[in-house]
Amino acid sequence: MVEPLSAIRGQDRAVALLRRYLASGMVPPGLLFFGEEGIGKEKAAMAFIGALFCRRRTADGACGGCPECRRFASGAHPNLLRVSPENHFIQIAEIRALKEELSLKAFSERPRAALICPADRMTLQAANALLKTLEEPPPSTHLVLVAHRLSELPPTIISRCQKVPFATLPPEEVVEILRGIPSVGKRYDPVEVRAAAACAGGSPGRALLLLEETGEERQAWVGLFSRMDPAGIAAAGEAWKKTGERKGQIAVPLSLVRDLALLSSGVRTDIINEDFRDMLGAIAGRKSPYGWAGAFQALLSMSRLPPQAQKRLAMEAFLFGVHKKD
Repeated sequence: MVEPLSAIRGQDRAVALLRRYLASGMVPPGLLFFGEEGIGKEKAAMAFIGALFCRRRTADGACGGCPECRRFASGAHPNLLRVSPENHFIQIAEIRALKEELSLKAFSERPRAALICPADRMTLQAANALLKTLEEPPPSTHLVLVAHRLSELPPTIISRCQKVPFATLPPEEVVEILRGIPSVGKRYDPVEVRAAAACAGGSPGRALLLLEETGEERQAWVGLFSRMDPAGIAAAGEAWKKTGERKGQIAVPLSLVRDLALLSSGVRTDIINEDFRDMLGAIAGRKSPYGWAGAFQALLSMSRLPPQAQKRLAMEAFLFGVHKKD
């Protein structure tokens, strides 16, 4: 299926910019879609590329029914070239292979597009190899880069692309997007959906990942906060050291400590983990609001440490500290 641009939820500014490019016929040779992971950048890039290929384009993008759209929907359109990491990074060999492919004649007179996702995984050597193509792309060729972290891209790449910014979404919109997914409504309680949305930092994609882990993980963290359990604390420290900062790992404990700070200060509204309110209320009195605010900052700083022994010790010290009164 070729999705229309209207299927991109909560990104009105980016979609309006893409519509203007299509309507004017002045599509830049290099486009950089950037923003947090899981907010619709790749989906928007595919909808935009589908519109470029379409022979009966509408104001909402691809028509979905012409031969080009059907070929694109099958995943086998020869004018679409994709580059993504084979392991963790996009290597120079993959960019060289892309350049070689682009030097050949296109399959048809339709525009040709190369999608590089996530572009911030390119090594410096790979990024440098792409520069010449960005400066002088073959005729009717568009390079679409999708990046989660703009800071990880060399300035030389950024300066050669037209930037298309994507914003994080408010929690209520994330909830609506999640509710629109049939499998979510069947598997998860509305309270779990709201908690995942609140912890996801405005990313529906991250919220989906959190939904798979949130129930058991929240229960485990509340348990660690509720009672002094040296063995459990040691196990949590070891797990933290080994995994590093996996996607969304920090969101659950941060949301709990944030709720503890609010409850400690007497606030009874805007609690993310509403289903754990009573248990958190019993824990909150151990520290002042300032104490919990300090714990929040300590946890956030700790999450940025690379996997190492010190990270385990930092987590153990944090959890033992949770059980001390101010």
